[in-house]
Amino acid sequence: MNNLLGTFGKAEDLHFSSKLELAYESALMIQGLELEYFNDRPVRTDIDLGLPKTTQAQIIRRFRSALANCRQIVASIEAQRSELDSQELRQLQLIESVTRRYGNGDSQGILRRPEALPRSLLGVFDRVRNELNPEAEASLVAGFRRRRDSTLVSLRILLLLILVPLLLQQVSRTFLVAPIIDRLAPKVQFLSYTKPQLQDIAVSKLRLYKEELEFDALLAGSEALSLDEIRLKLSERADQLKDDADSESTTAIKNVISDLIGLLGFIFVCFWGREDLMVLRGFFDESVYGLSDSAKAFVIILFTDMFVGFHSHEGWTVLLQSIASHLGLPSEENFIMLFIATFPVILATIFKYWIFRYLNRVSPSSVATLRNMNGGG
Repeated sequence: MNNLLGTFGKAEDLHFSSKLELAYESALMIQGLELEYFNDRPVRTDIDLGLPKTTQAQIIRRFRSALANCRQIVASIEAQRSELDSQELRQLQLIESVTRRYGNGDSQGILRRPEALPRSLLGVFDRVRNELNPEAEASLVAGFRRRRDSTLVSLRILLLLILVPLLLQQVSRTFLVAPIIDRLAPKVQFLSYTKPQLQDIAVSKLRLYKEELEFDALLAGSEALSLDEIRLKLSERADQLKDDADSESTTAIKNVISDLIGLLGFIFVCFWGREDLMVLRGFFDESVYGLSDSAKAFVIILFTDMFVGFHSHEGWTVLLQSIASHLGLPSEENFIMLFIATFPVILATIFKYWIFRYLNRVSPSSVATLRNMNGGG
């Protein structure tokens, strides 16, 4: 693993990306406070919200801390603006819009003197000045290298999140869990105990085997098997089904233990690569928000219809039955129906709330396109 990590190398300015991400989260939190407590207007510290004093004081403290983070990143970003990619520029623009709303003083100074020239016009002059800067080429190359390093870091942590749990699950199951379970199964009754649902399946297979014997005898035109012959064949088949049921029972236990080991590996990678996960999040944000508005709306409609749509019932049923079979749990129809009746509804509510609180601010044109593609709803 050390060789794999050393191949790609650590991005030199991961700290800068993490600071930008924290400032972006702070700007979103300020917008959330504005929407929740101030009717989507700037935060004011001189008005009474009708809340307990401790609660209102906590809101103001959170606001001031978030605003300080936003101002700090805006003050330190100017020299590296040309190195930012499209997603980071969008994040910076949101941060700047929040800081401009409150000026340079406290939140009470929201009414400030208008500027002599529009800020967009000043931005044109700043962009021309940056392009004529002799160090613009070096800054552009440095930005490309930083984006390349961020992409390599994102691919590395993504591969680790997939491969490490998968390899741990397979290797531990083959070389550690399976030999131990197979050795202890004959001695420990719990490990070799046949689950009730496996017994029901074995009984159904035995009943079907008896009918097949009678059907084969009728097709061959021979005399029907005697009662003793049928009992002998059923006894042999029952022993075979018992062995299969015991094997499936131990297989389920192996799956549970090996899955837990794989989960521990996943948690370890997440804990070890916390900074890399922030870079990966920015990489996904850039990939998603780099799409056109129609493409974003198409992806959103596709996933929502797949997981919370009208036809998602069959998919959730198959998924839950597969998980129950993998873990050796009974596939209870009542539980599946209850899960389908509640979880997709909760998921749809969370998704609509995300569109309202996050996507509507970051990409309002995508929300408008989504509504038009979705029949105006």
